Amino acid sequence: MKLEVKNKLLKFFKAFWPLDAPARKRQIFWLKRAAIAFGLLLIVANLFSPARHDELELKEGDISNHDIVAPFDFPVLKYPGELAAQQDSAELNVLAIAYRSPEVDNKILGDIDRFLVRLSDLREEDEYLAVKKKKLESWRLNLSPATVNLLLSLPELYPFQQGFRSICRQTVTEGILPLTDQQSLELGDQIIIRQQDQLVRTRVQDLATAQSLPLLMKIKSEQAFPKSAPLAQAAAEAASGILVPNLNLDLEEVNNARLLARSNVSLAVGQVIKGERLAAAYQNIDAPAAQKLYSLKMRLDEIALSSRRGGWRYLLTLLSRLLALGFFLGILIIYLHRFRPEIFNHDSHLLLLASVVLLTMLGGWAVLGEQRLSPYLIPAAVGPMIISLIFDVTLGAVVAITGSLLLGVVTGFNFPLTVVMLASGAVAAFAARDLRGRLKFIVKSFLAISLINILAIAAVEYLRQAPAEQIKQSLALGPLNAALSVALALVLLPLLEAIFRVTTDYSLLELADPDRPLLKRLSLEAPGTFQHSLLVGNLAEAAALAIGANSLQSRIMGYYHDVGKLTKPDYFIENQNTGINRHDGLAPKMSHLVLVSHVKDGVELAKQRRMPQLIVDAIAQHHGTTLSKYFYLKALQTSEGGVLESDFRYPGPRPQSKEVGLVMLADVVEATVRSLKDHSAKRVRKVVRAIIAEKANQLELDESNLTLHELNLTGEAFMPVLTAVFHPRIEYPQTTLLEEKPR
Repeated sequence: MKLEVKNKLLKFFKAFWPLDAPARKRQIFWLKRAAIAFGLLLIVANLFSPARHDELELKEGDISNHDIVAPFDFPVLKYPGELAAQQDSAELNVLAIAYRSPEVDNKILGDIDRFLVRLSDLREEDEYLAVKKKKLESWRLNLSPATVNLLLSLPELYPFQQGFRSICRQTVTEGILPLTDQQSLELGDQIIIRQQDQLVRTRVQDLATAQSLPLLMKIKSEQAFPKSAPLAQAAAEAASGILVPNLNLDLEEVNNARLLARSNVSLAVGQVIKGERLAAAYQNIDAPAAQKLYSLKMRLDEIALSSRRGGWRYLLTLLSRLLALGFFLGILIIYLHRFRPEIFNHDSHLLLLASVVLLTMLGGWAVLGEQRLSPYLIPAAVGPMIISLIFDVTLGAVVAITGSLLLGVVTGFNFPLTVVMLASGAVAAFAARDLRGRLKFIVKSFLAISLINILAIAAVEYLRQAPAEQIKQSLALGPLNAALSVALALVLLPLLEAIFRVTTDYSLLELADPDRPLLKRLSLEAPGTFQHSLLVGNLAEAAALAIGANSLQSRIMGYYHDVGKLTKPDYFIENQNTGINRHDGLAPKMSHLVLVSHVKDGVELAKQRRMPQLIVDAIAQHHGTTLSKYFYLKALQTSEGGVLESDFRYPGPRPQSKEVGLVMLADVVEATVRSLKDHSAKRVRKVVRAIIAEKANQLELDESNLTLHELNLTGEAFMPVLTAVFHPRIEYPQTTLLEEKPR
């Protein structure tokens, strides 16, 4: 039984995590792609609220593009400011009720009389002054020493008794609240004092509080004893020590009553019936219509919120949204898997593509988020432009389709807007094609996107039968959108290049500058190699144009493919101008190692200069695993022991792209044709075809995806360049000046 359970668990584990390395690697591969796709879907799905109702954001004086009809019954709500003002007014109308008890008043008044009697008796006692002071201090009235001395040494107590009794009785009669000053302010302007069956309304500011009592008694004492500040101080201290709050107030009861009053204020001013027209198309929205639109939006937001809290309903909404987005994102995924495996199988390129799609969505969110700008400002052309520049126009167009469809979903299936974004993105992808300068890119892209935006917006607005003024305003956004899109593309492109280590035509154009460090060194230290590299670049470019590969990339690869020869330029025949061949004194194996080292040295130089990876790859792959036939045959002739062919091959790898394959062919063709004595077109064509056939037969081009048809086109594309460089010349007759001997 235990063994059976163990086998089942092992089988289950193997199904989800295979033990063999290839299966595990394949599973990780698909998990990565699933994570990228699902992560992108989740982010996009949550960027926008599940239900977008931009038309409900219209204010008084705005114009709606279409009729807006009530989808269901709902109340017409008051605006927050209006509702808050009415609730505040209702709250202030609820007056607090303070209860006064005669028993409490009589006790306080009795305490006042007892204090005065005891003070009079104490003054009459036949005791030392110090003893009297101690007794007075023991009454715990918090009297200062000066007040104690004054009360015991007054020549006559009666004036003090009269004034003190008067201010205390007056304060008790007015009432003392058991509150702080802040709490009394929260009561409002008025309060009701209830004593038995009598209700008296009075101002809150006329009542003392437990906190303000000392200050109030100080003021009243100064009024009662205007000519004697010490006496006023003594009265204030004594009164503050005796008087206590005599009004009973339940703050919780007051707050509950006021909350009830606020809640009783009606939230609505009317009712809308299902089917009622809230706003007419292309007409100014008046105040009542604006309030109805606001009320409908609040109701829809409430429904969305309750759906989220409802758990399953929110989950169902989210899943539906994910399915809609996933359906359109699937177009891009299927295209990549079926037609662009070199991108689908490359983690970094796939992440780059997902990032560009996400940036497109973020552009829509930035425009339609809190600011609620016109949807015609969404920079939908940015993503297709970037992809077209980094990869190619076809993929840029696919991204334009995918991005516009995704934006259409998150904007509430807005079909007219989707059409405008699709047109803008597709044209942007084609406008960015084959550009060889930043200024040309800016001008061409701006003009193309502006024109298509104007045409698409005009078509959409005319079909909507929008007013002329509305159409003019919308059309003005077309060029603004184009300028924004081009600017964003220029800013984001170098960032994406750096993050994902990809290279665009603009970066390659900078590498074509002869004053770049490596090319400058090559021209000065290895001029023969420099001229060879320029011609290889031109040959590779011509072939790339013929077969539809990246011509600029091919040319720049050709320029840099032999930079490794800078470390030992004299060992390469194109740089040997003195007639001395350094290989004459070397063994064939050593000569081969010197030749092969230029590949490794070139890779290191390129990496030191932080060259793009595609240039590094071209340097490493341009010889593939070719045999150094000359030194191999020489070794066979001179070596007494056996010679391994593998010892005389380049380490590889073989060319992994069409562009590198073209560089390999151009490299061999240029060197071979240069060595010919007969440069007739017939002879050159024969040599070119033989070289291409040899490389194909040696399987050096098998991993480059070059087809036989493309190889034929490559050979034909080489011919005009070669005949232009190596064309035969007519031998000019020697002039008499040349025949004369120098005198």
